[in-house]
Amino acid sequence: MKFDKDHDLLIVPDVHGRTFWREPVMKEDYAHVIFLGDYVDPYPHEYIDQEEAMTQFCDIITFAKEHPGKVTLLIGNHDMHYFSPLFDDLAEGTRYSYRMAKPMQALYADYKDYFSLAFEAEYEGVHCLLTHAGISPTWLKEHEQLIGELNAENLNALGDSDEGIKALADVGWARGGWAAAGGPMWADYSEVAVTETLPGIYQIFGHTQNRERKPVITRYVACLDCHRTFRLGEVLASAGAL
Repeated sequence: MKFDKDHDLLIVPDVHGRTFWREPVMKEDYAHVIFLGDYVDPYPHEYIDQEEAMTQFCDIITFAKEHPGKVTLLIGNHDMHYFSPLFDDLAEGTRYSYRMAKPMQALYADYKDYFSLAFEAEYEGVHCLLTHAGISPTWLKEHEQLIGELNAENLNALGDSDEGIKALADVGWARGGWAAAGGPMWADYSEVAVTETLPGIYQIFGHTQNRERKPVITRYVACLDCHRTFRLGEVLASAGAL
């Protein structure tokens, strides 16, 4: 999709039951809004329980239903382990709720068509790829035959096969796994923000939370997991990409 300063994209990073998304989404003027995934499994130190997280998640789904074509919901690793039993077997994340698993699984199953793994956006000639955790060049090379050309359509297709789910479940050493690098569900910022970038693509993702709650924005990537929303134009201007 194409955006500009008058028709911007609002980006909502990892929610995990938090409420920071509500006022910007309800009150700001934008052409489209994208959530970067991880709606549930709140952090214990933030004193948000799974029921509260489920309420926020249901409200996000309701918002998407009420604004067809204007909302994109990406899948994060904390969603995928409820969404896919195979992914759960291979790469279950921390804070998985066995008590809430069944209602969460039912919710994801009922609204599976609302979710995507990747989204492409163009802003004043800058081609952007948005995923939950980012695309590591190492992971992409490992699975280039499976994925083919790197685009949102081919990444989204990974969720339709066991082979694709297995690739999505890759967890690299930076996150305690054994794969060469994590996939777009599990990549650590350190695996994505390497010298070798993806030519012609500006990456935007969440997943790696900044302890100071500040975005990490470079010339080639933006990691936005810091409890606030962003405009695409704002991110690209900060990166010096415009």
